[in-house]
Parts: sequence; C-alpha cells; structure tokens
Amino acid sequence: MTQTILTLTVAYALVAVIVVLVVLNSRFPLVLKAGLTVAIAALMFLTYQGIGRLRGLPSDTAPPERFRLYWAQIEEPDKLTGDPGAIFLWLGELDEDYYPVGQPRAHRLPYSDELAALVLEAQGKVAKGEDISGEVAEEEGEEDPAEDIADDATEETEQGNNARIGTRVVNFDFGGLRFDQTPAPVTPDKDN
Repeated sequence: MTQTILTLTVAYALVAVIVVLVVLNSRFPLVLKAGLTVAIAALMFLTYQGIGRLRGLPSDTAPPERFRLYWAQIEEPDKLTGDPGAIFLWLGELDEDYYPVGQPRAHRLPYSDELAALVLEAQGKVAKGEDISGEVAEEEGEEDPAEDIADDATEETEQGNNARIGTRVVNFDFGGLRFDQTPAPVTPDKDN
C-alpha cells in the first residue's frame, strides 16, 4: 500500500510540474498563476493525507480462493436505519501449498443469515486458538451466465437495491465457501 501512495504522490508531482510549465508560459495574471501553483501543491498534500486514511478500510472485493481466517465481525441489518448489515473478515491469502501470500487484508461482505452462521462458527474456533482456513470452491453449473445476470437484475429490481452511493456490493455466491482446520504447508521433498 505504501508503494501505491508513493506512486500516486509522484504522479501528482508530475501533474504539478506540467501545470507549472503551462502556467509559466501562459498570459494569465501573476496572481492567478501563483494561486494555481499553490492549489496544485495543496492538492498533492491533501491527496497524500486522504489516501493514508483510506488504507485501513476493508476491501469490497471477493475474498481470495484460499485463505486463513484471523478474525471476523458481524454487523446485522438494522431495520430502523435501513443499514443492510455487513460481515467483515480479516484474511490472509494462502497459495496452493498453504503458505501465506502477502499481507492480511480486511474484506467487507454483504450480510446474509447463512454466511453469518458459517462465519460465527469459524470465529468460535479461531477464538479457541485453532488455525482456520477457508476455501471458495466454484460450483459447477449448467446454467447460462446470461440467464444468471438477468435473474440477478430482476431480483434487484423487485427487492430494491439497498446499496448506498459509494458502496460496492459484492456479487458472490457463498454456497461454495467452507471453513476448516488449516492444513500444514506442503514442503518439498529433501534430496540427499
């Protein structure tokens, strides 16, 4: 994430240099030139600070195919406020040999009773000190993907879309999600 912040900062600096070159070679009044230059410098600083605050927000993408569950938080829907609820998972991605890949990341998933029950059971095992991994198995189906999209759009229209502006809803089938004891990583055979 730090590399992303530095990349964006360098990108803004390049934009600032381009703006300064354009402003210096233009016939704008000196006050306007100075104001634009100060505004670009302030924008760079504010963007850097803003992105730094975003670093702790959970991802709204689907979880990795294989992961280790570190912790979870379940927020049930609230009918009074209209909040649809969410399930937050703190996950570390695992490769096919069950070795950790990268850093753990928080994920935000839409609330459902079935998923909440599944996560609550897994969270209980984590609280007891067990290493719990999860796997998202793709369910093989014979249905046409275009029909699935049309069915989802019809359901959304009939039920209404609870998503607020600025939130992304993960369309993810949790039927293939399962939690289990984390197996030991597969180590290569030793050649003597």
